[in-house]
Amino acid sequence: MHAKLPEYVPTESAVLHNAAERFTFPLTAEDVKNINTLEAKYDAEENCAGLAGPQIGLKKAVIIFAVKDDPDLKKFRKDLVDTMPKTMWLNPSYEPIGQDMAEDWEGCFSVPDVAGLVKRYTKIQYTAFDKIGKKITGIATGFLARVIQHETDHINGVLFTSKAIKTMPMDEYRAMRKKAMAAN
Repeated sequence: MHAKLPEYVPTESAVLHNAAERFTFPLTAEDVKNINTLEAKYDAEENCAGLAGPQIGLKKAVIIFAVKDDPDLKKFRKDLVDTMPKTMWLNPSYEPIGQDMAEDWEGCFSVPDVAGLVKRYTKIQYTAFDKIGKKITGIATGFLARVIQHETDHINGVLFTSKAIKTMPMDEYRAMRKKAMAAN
């Protein structure tokens, strides 16, 4: 049983607006504890594509995310082609492959009342490390690439609202998404 899970830090918190510290390997006992806390927080959320350490006050470069092959979500996220099971990365980074970008809506636990239309690269090359320091590289497209970019931005002190072309109240966004996912 985990201790009480941390709350999300307020949107104005400095930890969300500054670059996170990189991990060194092997991890310290405190690093492992913090990583496990982030994973428990992620697991406790009902609808969560990803979380980053800074969102719960961890000043370390760690993200956790998953993009499942969900037929209902594909009705809303037409670019959901690449999938990935629950994954935790330390010190993640990415580079765009090509210049193609797409606009889509994003939400974030760090900005709870707002959704934003954000332009992101449609294909990226990612690099990260697992808990034992093994390097992970690959290519992601579509929605998976968007999730990786969003979560990696958190590591770099960037919230989606600073990139949003326009925003809407979260309840309007949820209604729009629900309608799209209910469509045949």
